[in-house]
Amino acid sequence: MNITQLQYLISTARFGSFTKAASAHHMTVPTISQSIKQLEDEMNTVIFHRTKKGVVPTKEGELILRHAAAILNNIDVMQNELLNLKEDYVESITLSTIPGLVPQVVQATLELMHKYPTLKVQMIEGDTQTIMKQVYEGYASMGLISYSKSQVNSSFEWFPIVEGTAVLIMNTKSHLRFSKMISPEDLDNQVFVLYKDEHIENIAHNLMSINPTNRIALITNNMEALCQMVVKGNAITIAPDFIVKALSSIYQENLVTVPLKQFYLDKAILGRITRANEPVSKMVEEFTRQLSSRVEYFGNAET
Repeated sequence: MNITQLQYLISTARFGSFTKAASAHHMTVPTISQSIKQLEDEMNTVIFHRTKKGVVPTKEGELILRHAAAILNNIDVMQNELLNLKEDYVESITLSTIPGLVPQVVQATLELMHKYPTLKVQMIEGDTQTIMKQVYEGYASMGLISYSKSQVNSSFEWFPIVEGTAVLIMNTKSHLRFSKMISPEDLDNQVFVLYKDEHIENIAHNLMSINPTNRIALITNNMEALCQMVVKGNAITIAPDFIVKALSSIYQENLVTVPLKQFYLDKAILGRITRANEPVSKMVEEFTRQLSSRVEYFGNAET
């Protein structure tokens, strides 16, 4: 029995599927299945009932899962305490972030390296759901996402950094650039390119619903691709206004933003998430403060 096997075990139980657990760990299904089978052989116990719809813990499996979760939690606590005991340990942090914030994360890293010369930052880019999963499962010590207050739940500690509103983004040649505010009735024969995020896609479908001539041409978490499609392809996209302000000046000079009427009061928040009921490390706090100072001009988040 080892830590990796216990992690596979917990993920399989959480997803109820070898396939989904394999995807979460970027492993093959046989690797996950064989790992669980080895644990079952070692403990001479069937941990999961295998069905066509997935896997379900047996009564004995539920007992093993409770102890496995406690073991992994204790290991995390032990590792954090060991780090705090070492005065000369290498400072490190693993964070998962939406692509639009990458330049600010890089700059915050450079500035922190002056204070912590041995700082090591592992940065993972992903969409909102991926980031939440990575933080929840402990792969990332913090996540940086854009969210609305309706998304807040008890699985995470939510720390707002800056607040903004969802806007429609177009190039400087679009006829929409003269609008004071956009509603679905204003949109016809528009080509949308969207950041891969459930909240953004819901807003887009709401805006597109009035006129069937509107269509989605691209969904991606590549900010460079989205900007190119808007600036050079005459497409439109949706994002919180603070993400637009984080773009390079080259793009900002060629983009126009207009507030969305239905979503003007539904504030978007740029914030940090960490796992609920766990202490936030010193380095996560330091990094958050440094990042906050980088984005002060975006506006002030409401706490």
